[in-house]
Amino acid sequence: MTLTKRISELLQALNKGIPEREACFQLGFLAAVSGEPFYLFGRSGSGKNLLAERLASAFKNAKILKVGTRQQAFPNNLSTFDVIIFQNFNPTDEETKENVKIALSDRGNAPLIITSDQRPEVTLNRADIADRVTLSIPLPESLSPAALCELLQNQSKLEDFRVPMGIAISPEEIKTWTAEIKKVTLSADTLGIIGKMAELCDKEGIYVSIRKWIALTNMVKAVAFFNERTETKFTDALFLGTAIWGKNSSNATIGTNFNDIVKAQIMKEIPDLLKDPYDAVALYKNVHRLFHSSCNLYETKVFNNEPCLSYRVTIAGEPTPLYVPLRYMETDEDFNPFNEFRKVETRVRCNYHGTSSCTISIDAAVKGIGLRSSFNTTTPSNKFEDFATLPSYILKENDPEIYQQKQVQLEECKVEAKAQMERQTKNMLALKELFLANKQAREDLFCNKELFDQIQNEIRAIFDSAIAVASKLKETLELYPPAKEANKPAEAAAKPDAAKAEAPAAKADAAK
Repeated sequence: MTLTKRISELLQALNKGIPEREACFQLGFLAAVSGEPFYLFGRSGSGKNLLAERLASAFKNAKILKVGTRQQAFPNNLSTFDVIIFQNFNPTDEETKENVKIALSDRGNAPLIITSDQRPEVTLNRADIADRVTLSIPLPESLSPAALCELLQNQSKLEDFRVPMGIAISPEEIKTWTAEIKKVTLSADTLGIIGKMAELCDKEGIYVSIRKWIALTNMVKAVAFFNERTETKFTDALFLGTAIWGKNSSNATIGTNFNDIVKAQIMKEIPDLLKDPYDAVALYKNVHRLFHSSCNLYETKVFNNEPCLSYRVTIAGEPTPLYVPLRYMETDEDFNPFNEFRKVETRVRCNYHGTSSCTISIDAAVKGIGLRSSFNTTTPSNKFEDFATLPSYILKENDPEIYQQKQVQLEECKVEAKAQMERQTKNMLALKELFLANKQAREDLFCNKELFDQIQNEIRAIFDSAIAVASKLKETLELYPPAKEANKPAEAAAKPDAAKAEAPAAKADAAK
């Protein structure tokens, strides 16, 4: 029997008859075989003392010291015990608190398990042992209906529990394994994840002692060892993203950031995909506009670092300037203009509807009071009403310079689309290989399947997003004429549009 199969069978035996506690058994087992003290907490009746006793039974012919709430003589020589369990620990009991401190110092390498119904951030801090307990393991507060029925149906398994002697762990094996676990190499991915977690803890004010980092790292090595590997993988460290850190705030901070830390490490060769997706839709719209808009020269001014058309509207007797980016000219999309404060004016909606005249709608909430007086006081109604349609002043129709500028821009967009397509294709292939390479690790012993599935699903979502970008880039390139027609001017850009060549009107004050 291989070591991995043996430990797998041992964990199954320990968990027999106790549903929905697999992750707790796995973490407790890792800490116990590593000789690390841990805190097991949960409501009364959650099974924490049963779990502690079962973990202790994994050790062959183990001499177990159980310290309960009743007063009892505490032995002087703790080195004679193989497992030490403090049941229902309460830090207000000064004698028990001192005994825990003694056990932490004098237990040698014996596993030390502390159970309690109190949260660790209160109990461990009051007992002054928070820095000396490697991890805290929370038990679920309840069972699902299916798990409860399973438990009730198999009560005999709780009473007749025995660990088969053939898979129980002897003291000699523990010594051998401890030496072998130290030889396991930490991979670059594992070190990268731990390093980023340490940075996060420093940034967020979460204190983790060097001793605890060493202990947790040894547990990561133990995961690799029991999977019969000599080097760790990122999946061996997934338990670090669970609620083992004692404080609720620490668990929340680390849990919120952990998946991103792991993704950044395992996707370090394709960091582009960790950023916001490339805006292929904007490129498509720009190319479409360049091909299908006129070459008219409009009167504009630079506002917010881009050419804009200036309009002035009068709402409730109050003249207000609006600035519309030229890039929206002759398009069919709704957009918000800039106001005089260089902010996007969300209470005004514009659309050119494919022409050179701008249709303006305003939020009903400001119709009677104007835009300026309600700048920071009015709650938007998000009900827009048509207000005015304003023409744009055309300086010159079918300007050759504008036509040449468009040709240059079209060529630049084409080069960019091709470069982005090549990059997206390369990244998607690398991401697919990563996803498939990681897939088999799901069945590793001690792999946290919940976190693993979350990370894999997030990688899949990134892949799907990259596919959407590539698809839009393909559509963009299809807008260009075939190579044999490349030297012909774009008909839509060169041909005058009667509807757009109407006599230009001066800028107007519009009011309803």
